[in-house]
Amino acid sequence: MNYTYSLEKNSKKYNCPNCNKKRYVRFVNNETNELLDYNYGRCDRETSCGYFNKPTENNISTGPVFQTIKRNTISSIDKFIAIATLKNYNNNNLYLYLIKYFKKDLILNTFKKYNVGSSKKWNGATVFWQMDNNSIFRTGKIMLYNSIEGKRVKQPYNHIGWAHRALKIEYFNLKQCLFGLHLIDNSKKKIGLVESEKTAITMDLFLPECLWLSTGSKQNLKEELLNPIKDHQIILYPDKGEFEDWNKKCNELKEKGFNISCSNLIEKSALKQGSDLADIYFDLQNNNNNNIENIKLTETEKKVQKLHSSNPDILDLIEAFDLTDQAGNSIRTDMF
Repeated sequence: MNYTYSLEKNSKKYNCPNCNKKRYVRFVNNETNELLDYNYGRCDRETSCGYFNKPTENNISTGPVFQTIKRNTISSIDKFIAIATLKNYNNNNLYLYLIKYFKKDLILNTFKKYNVGSSKKWNGATVFWQMDNNSIFRTGKIMLYNSIEGKRVKQPYNHIGWAHRALKIEYFNLKQCLFGLHLIDNSKKKIGLVESEKTAITMDLFLPECLWLSTGSKQNLKEELLNPIKDHQIILYPDKGEFEDWNKKCNELKEKGFNISCSNLIEKSALKQGSDLADIYFDLQNNNNNNIENIKLTETEKKVQKLHSSNPDILDLIEAFDLTDQAGNSIRTDMF
């Protein structure tokens, strides 16, 4: 269908007549290619402004309509859309990378459990769906990985996007939750909280005895997102270089009643800045001892790791009584 008027399709933005921000798209006459009066247009700050003045066929309008969204109204994505992406893993670069280290059935089980799908936004892309503890899909984060090294593709640009934008859903009020939050129901496992979604699912493959969740970014370590897991025991595993900030936030959350601690396991490794917990375990798998010599398990810790798989409470016992090995060395409990 050909419309007489439509919003400009170029990237030029103008100052909005309502909020004065340079986020305003004007209407154009498709027959003459001329812009309409300045008051006809839409501000793309849908949540915080919402100005939208649409012309009628005779170019007469009753005035702007503010399509605002209440701040407490959380948008969501139909579950059938999300579930439909949980396939085509043979064309999913992250899956193709992980298959080098883990059995196919284990990866598929983790992908299904965490709602990790495949996206057509970029060939080989992965979508990490954020499902909250009420089984509502808040959105999905789309990322492209290198299938050889398992690293994110950042050239010629950072390949990261949102499912609601890919689906072109207008006026979407995004309110994120922790990745994997839907798994906390009836779970008594200790929670390991990491930054990236990829790290969470990788650690689920390495150490399924723990429940692994992700903040999605270093800035998302905040009380609002962690409130649903306040009653759980939480261990933070910040990326290399982020320990100081996360440990500071950890102490603030402790004062608010969270049972939370922050591990310096990654910070004291010889891994490069930005490395995460999964990198440590991949190095252990690849016998790359140069990066992890100071965090290798002692014989006592190896025995504790085996016991922990059948009796997770052993870690609480070690911490409560500050137990040591026969040589008097502390037994580290943030290694498991």
